[in-house]
Amino acid sequence: MSFIYNLIVILLLGSTIYQVRKDEDANRRWFNMIVILMMGAAGLAYGISPDWVAYWNAFEGIAQSSWAELPIFSEMVDMEMGYVVLNKLVNTIGLGYASFTLIIAIIALWLKSGIIYKYGGYAFMSLLMYFIPTYLFEEHVHVRQGLANAIMFFSIPFIIERKFWKFFMCFVLAFLFHKAVLAFLLAYWIVKIKFNSLTIVLLVVAAVLANVTGLSGAIDGIMQFMPFGVAETYNDYANELSSDGGVLGDIVKILTVLAIVVFNKSVTENDPLFIYFRNIYLFGVVIYFFFGNGIFAARLPGFFTVYIIFVVPRMVKALQDNKLYKNIVYIAFTTYTLLLYINFYNNWGSRSGFGNYTSSLNTWVPYGFLSR
Repeated sequence: MSFIYNLIVILLLGSTIYQVRKDEDANRRWFNMIVILMMGAAGLAYGISPDWVAYWNAFEGIAQSSWAELPIFSEMVDMEMGYVVLNKLVNTIGLGYASFTLIIAIIALWLKSGIIYKYGGYAFMSLLMYFIPTYLFEEHVHVRQGLANAIMFFSIPFIIERKFWKFFMCFVLAFLFHKAVLAFLLAYWIVKIKFNSLTIVLLVVAAVLANVTGLSGAIDGIMQFMPFGVAETYNDYANELSSDGGVLGDIVKILTVLAIVVFNKSVTENDPLFIYFRNIYLFGVVIYFFFGNGIFAARLPGFFTVYIIFVVPRMVKALQDNKLYKNIVYIAFTTYTLLLYINFYNNWGSRSGFGNYTSSLNTWVPYGFLSR
């Protein structure tokens, strides 16, 4: 991986070790400095995404379109209306595509980092787990999903405080940036479901069996006929860049479920909010194993399974009275995160530009910070 990403990982890893060892709140200034570095790295990256030319061309096409033509353009390029409007707003005030990529990185990470700091348990560990690999995908490649996910992160306090209409407004706004967020509407009710350890195991086993027996395949086919443009988006996700971590990701999903089952009682007793993040994550795991390799599994579970970045650090923090268990969980998941980083580089480092970072500050870059 390029120096900038290695530097961020080193800073986050060192901060994580210090915070967990000291068992104290994260230093907000230091936390924000790392987030700003992440904003700059993502927002100023050039040519990282395999689709960067398509996104740049869309930006230029939107600049040449009138406001009345935006709905037609949105359908033509298969990009959600919220994303198209944001493009239009940026180029209307005279800014270029380099400014746009920086702006969306700042927006997404500002929304996400605030929630991570507040609800991450050990905030630096949570940010490290978010960095690898969700940040690398959502702030560089799947930027529309990244914006939608940022808005749903922002809605977490409304879920916890049971403020439905504020949550729903966030959901509608997120849907305007990525249609795959549709199922996250269920999160408002999922968090209130009472699970015991046996129920958790049975749900995951049932999801795997449904996939093996072919039941999920039938539902996977039905999803291709969903309304509101979801079906079209759904059909575009076959054979695309995935952030699930492959076999390594599958193994860790199982291990995470097992950790939840083993420590569920003691963690929920020490951390009343743990069940909210646990339920959201478990729902994502069930969806993931239910649909297996189906097209529907390409993006939807990611809106739920990303909550592992809250589940694990909060679990580690809640186990602080038992140093052995705390250290086992912490070391295991930190090791996994670092292995995932190596796996990411081996799979995508050179294929997608992460191994050879280039900045949009270079004068030869074909687009600029101001409209041309």
